[in-house]
Amino acid sequence: MPNIDLLKKINFLTLLIFPVFFILGKSFVNIGLIIMFFSCITFFFYNKINPFSKTENILFTIFFIYISINSLINYTNFDNILKSFALFRYIFFSAVIVYTIQNISLQQLKRIKYFYSFVIIFVFFDIIYQYLFGSDIFGFKPGMCDADGHCLRYQGPFGKELIAGSFLAYLGLLVILFFFNNKFYNSLFLILGIGILLTGDRSPFISYIIFFSTYIIISNQKATKKIFLVFLSLIIFFFSINVFKNTKVRYLDFSQNISYSEIKELNTNKNLKTFLEDIKNSPWGKHYQVAWAMFVDKPINGHGYNSFRIKCIKYEEITNTNSGIHRGCSTHPHNAFLEILAEQGLIGLAILNVIIFYILKKILTLKFEDKGTKIKFILTGVLLLSFYFPLKPTGSLFSSWLGSMTFFIYSFYLFFSSKNKSCN
Repeated sequence: MPNIDLLKKINFLTLLIFPVFFILGKSFVNIGLIIMFFSCITFFFYNKINPFSKTENILFTIFFIYISINSLINYTNFDNILKSFALFRYIFFSAVIVYTIQNISLQQLKRIKYFYSFVIIFVFFDIIYQYLFGSDIFGFKPGMCDADGHCLRYQGPFGKELIAGSFLAYLGLLVILFFFNNKFYNSLFLILGIGILLTGDRSPFISYIIFFSTYIIISNQKATKKIFLVFLSLIIFFFSINVFKNTKVRYLDFSQNISYSEIKELNTNKNLKTFLEDIKNSPWGKHYQVAWAMFVDKPINGHGYNSFRIKCIKYEEITNTNSGIHRGCSTHPHNAFLEILAEQGLIGLAILNVIIFYILKKILTLKFEDKGTKIKFILTGVLLLSFYFPLKPTGSLFSSWLGSMTFFIYSFYLFFSSKNKSCN
């Protein structure tokens, strides 16, 4: 019999340093996933953990089984089949995180709080340092810079990976929710929002807006204080837009700066037709066209896991997106629902929607004795569902980094749900 206490210590240490894995990249994230996967298998064998005790986990299991079978039906290469079967590791990953949190001591929990907070603060100030001095403390330069040195994306310690906004939005908000008293929420959420804004990452900023709007609505504050918080957040937003040069371009001027269409206007204001044409011919618009064409060609079960990067060349020609600086081909469609439609078809989308609506139902109906815990649960669920918000661009859904971040948050959603009155 393995040393269970030793495994618990390894799980605690892995959970403790997992935010650093996110910074170091997918190789380290995969190491953490492997450690927790085999640990969960061991605990499951000795009846310590049952990953399938939650309805959500069963639904994700059905989803991943379908993706794996669909990969065999739509054979592209053996590597994609292996990767589709590897999706199950996320279920075990989330299960062992919940088990670890439920079984660690108060002192260990404080260590996680202090270390996670340190990592978030470090990333936050490293991004500011990069903005002020042109490189972060490790020498990493910002991204999307023009010939004059004007840059739009600030990623701090993430180097060339444009994911700092996602790190702050998802992990940062989760850390505040889980570890801090709600009397600090207003100030901490607003300060974190400035950091997310500065990165220039629009997609996580949309998730932040969804999260923060939900927080204002459900928080235990007087209406006058909520109104004040709304006005204060708007003042901070527009002040930041004027202080940080990149943010105005990224968040306000981007619609005017899109100039991919061949329709020319005599005035500087775009009409709706021009704007839609620009969207269509933008980099992400071309990805969307290719993904949609793939879906239309095989609407029932799609083309199989990770097939977009392989088959997009064919559909570039069909959609006439195979010319110009930006083309329709990429590693993924940059939209969660289009990725599922193109690769898993209507069946895959139906299963994913069942999961989403089940989580949403639970968010709306689950009862808690403590209202503070209920708010934490709702906000964690909203943060989780914001990954799948259909009107924002996304990374590849089940890539090592984004998949791990999604199921990391999902773990805390499961943890908070276990605190409800019926504990179901």
